[in-house]
Order: sequence, then C-alpha cells, then structure tokens
Amino acid sequence: MLHALTLLLGLTFASADGSSIAGTMTYPQSPSGKVPAVVLVGSNGPADRTELVGVTPVFDLYADVLNTAGFAVLRYDNRGVGQSTTRTQAERVRRQNFVDDAVAAVRAAASDPAVDASRVYVLGLSEGGETAIAAALAGAPVRGLVLVGPLSVPYAQAMAEQDATASPLVKQRDALLLAMPYFQSYASVDPRKEIAFVRQPLLLMRGFGDMQTPAADFDGLMQAAQGARRDVTVKRFPGDDHFLLQLSDEELGGSPQYQQRHELDPAAAGAIVTWLRTH
Repeated sequence: MLHALTLLLGLTFASADGSSIAGTMTYPQSPSGKVPAVVLVGSNGPADRTELVGVTPVFDLYADVLNTAGFAVLRYDNRGVGQSTTRTQAERVRRQNFVDDAVAAVRAAASDPAVDASRVYVLGLSEGGETAIAAALAGAPVRGLVLVGPLSVPYAQAMAEQDATASPLVKQRDALLLAMPYFQSYASVDPRKEIAFVRQPLLLMRGFGDMQTPAADFDGLMQAAQGARRDVTVKRFPGDDHFLLQLSDEELGGSPQYQQRHELDPAAAGAIVTWLRTH
C-alpha cells in the first residue's frame, strides 16, 4: 500500500525503439525544492510496475519507504506488459531492449521538473541489477546504483547452479530456454566484468535467505568491484530473502510462502536510505 502522504503521477516515456513505457512517479508530500529520485528496475520477464512476488507488491514497498524518506520514485511496466507497449515484436526482444528501457526511465526521471537531475539513482532488483549496471555503462545520468540480490554471474552459469538440484524435467526446460535467442543475447554478458567499469558508487545487498543469488556468486561480484577499486558498499541481512523481504524462522528452514504477504526488512530499508543520503 502506498504511504498516505505520497503524491502520484502516471506517465509514459519512449524507449529507443519507439516503445511506449508506462510508469508511476511518486513524490514526497511536502518537498523543499527539487528532490532526489530513484528508478526501480526489476526482472526482465512479464512483470508490471509493482514487481509482484506472490501477493506482495515489492516495488510498492520500496517506493513507500523511499517516498517517506524524501525521494521521488519511478517504477514502470516492462515492455508489452500492463500499459507498456513494445514496437519490437515479442519474439525479437533481446536484453538490449530492456537496457534501453532502463536508460529511458532514468532520463524520464531526470527530466521531471520536481527532481534534482544530478541526484537520480537506480535500484536494480535481481536480474534488474545487471540491467542497472548496463544502463549506467550506456551513459544514463545515474548518480549511484543499489543492487539487491543481483544477477552476479553469466546467465547460463546462474541457471546451471539452480539446476544442480532440479528435476530432469526442469533441467530440460532450462536447456531449451538457454538456446532461445533472448537468452542467447546474454551469452557474452558477465556482471563481474561489467561492474569493474562502473564509475558511480555502488551499494550491493543480499539477504542470507536468498535462494536465487548464491553467497559465493554475490561475493564474486563484490570482489570484482573491489578489485577494480570501485566505490562499493556491501550489506547483508539475516532473515531476508532475495528481495530483502523478511522471512519467518519456519520459512528460513524450508521455503518462502509467497502466498502470504511479506514486508520489507526495516533494517535493509534503512540501509538503502542512509546510503542514498550520503552518496
């Protein structure tokens, strides 16, 4: 649920191929002058601007926290989902299209007259972490990057690690997916190499209960940034999942029950706000 004092505006902006991307811009109620902004970038699948996980609208939770802290927030429907269109046929969509969408989103936020264009940040969640890195490398006017449970290794490696304990049917499905042109567009992408060239400050975050981004992969991404002498801060949170949602002890011992609503970890939310305010 959005904070009661949040101001909301629907908007659309054009991506590089002419697709119309629809989103929501929310603002603090009583800003004193122009405010910093955060663009939320999620998975590249059929996700709308809420980034729904089970019954939990993850990006609404992030937006609520950030708006309350004095930041404007832009979140948007992925191309071809919700109110967003795609000029590129669905079967021809590739990674670069999603990178272009993220770049366009950052530029849209920066052009908002209520926003301080010199303080636009991107928060990339999961696969969106790599998209955020790529957008920054593509020249989007980004002040800093927050990467939550980011894709930390090449896509094929990540899927192979997930398949290690999967059924033969799942392994067969994933092999077919990796052969598709969309997944092939990630074949040469290694986030550990990309992050070494990011000039902006970075905040890397992971929950100890994250089942999608293994600790070893996350640490490898962190070490790649540190080895390249990037400005990187790392935060880890016990009891949190891939999205920094709080899990019960029972869920930590088994598996998350996403048919029940979860809440964003206040400690993780506070760490994000503190980092943004100091960068």
